[in-house]
Amino acid sequence: MDKIRIRRRWKQITYSKSQFTNRLEKTLKIWSIERTEYGHIIKIELPYSYTLIDLESNLDIFKEGLGYKSIQLKNESNIVYMYCVKQFKFKDFSPIRLPANKLLIADGLTKPIIVDMNKFPHMLVGGDTGTGKSRILLLILSNLINWCNNIDIYLLQVRKNDLGVFQNCKQVVVNSKTLQEVLESLIKIDKECSRRERLIDNTKGYYNIEDYNKKAYNKLKYIYVVIEEFSFLNISKGDTKQEKQLKAQCLKHIKTIVNVGRSSGVFLITALQKPTNDSIPSDIKAQLCTRISLKIADEPAAVVVLGNGKASKLQEREVICRTLDEQRGYSFTIDHDMITETIKNRIIEKKKEVAPFKDGNDISSILSILNEIAR
Repeated sequence: MDKIRIRRRWKQITYSKSQFTNRLEKTLKIWSIERTEYGHIIKIELPYSYTLIDLESNLDIFKEGLGYKSIQLKNESNIVYMYCVKQFKFKDFSPIRLPANKLLIADGLTKPIIVDMNKFPHMLVGGDTGTGKSRILLLILSNLINWCNNIDIYLLQVRKNDLGVFQNCKQVVVNSKTLQEVLESLIKIDKECSRRERLIDNTKGYYNIEDYNKKAYNKLKYIYVVIEEFSFLNISKGDTKQEKQLKAQCLKHIKTIVNVGRSSGVFLITALQKPTNDSIPSDIKAQLCTRISLKIADEPAAVVVLGNGKASKLQEREVICRTLDEQRGYSFTIDHDMITETIKNRIIEKKKEVAPFKDGNDISSILSILNEIAR
């Protein structure tokens, strides 16, 4: 009965709007309708002169007319598959075994959305407050830490600590919380990039980390540099002179990492809560080949992340993942208990670093150092 209703409503929509009919009076034609757990897959044929871009611009008409929450498109020439979501059932996160270069992003309509960092290095995640941007980062790191030993993770989170749950995992090298600590970590990573550039020598047939690891005895680990909120590293008018200097140094090293990190297996993952053209330097953003976006109500802000305004029309927990093309899906359900259960076998006891004594330390600083030692 649903299929009959859909065809009837389809005719009403297409014949009532002149933009859906070409000069030869040919209109959008349904080839088939397949029922799914979330709604339907409608296979259609585009008439001559009516393009996929035209269909995308008119998608709200079909969503409202057919009564769907979301419609996602996939085309093969003039044949288009419309994935029509009536009610999507959000799935709980369950670890998926993946190699160290592949990241689990979200649940797609037909399969999980997974990105290969070797092909699409460096990632930018955007979304309004409360849309689940941090949950995407938690998901990526939980799955990565659960399955992969051959990785090093640097958590760089100024004024935030949403990723602190991972700080005692053996793959996590450091959890930097101040600008000075972030700069020290970035300097260390930059030096490692330089070392790897010398190792990955194309005169020996090594063009990237994959080539090197196939032949070398001492394998190189993949390195993930996770900056939880990039705007905290961007220079602003309210910064002190020292903060501006620290941030400028941080940005310099980040630029180097995103420029040379691909072949060396060093990847940046970062997020933006309120994307603007000034919130991340354009030369850094241009190197972030993978873009993930949840809903961003302001269309110009959505353009900063994806390069188009599609994120402004997303529904609750709906995700767009853009590499060479775009995939749409929904964020997995993930909470603290799921995370701790996933990473429990990766937790180790880490010694706290005690700050070295310096001339001029006051009594309280000395007592603090002695207390750390006593612990």
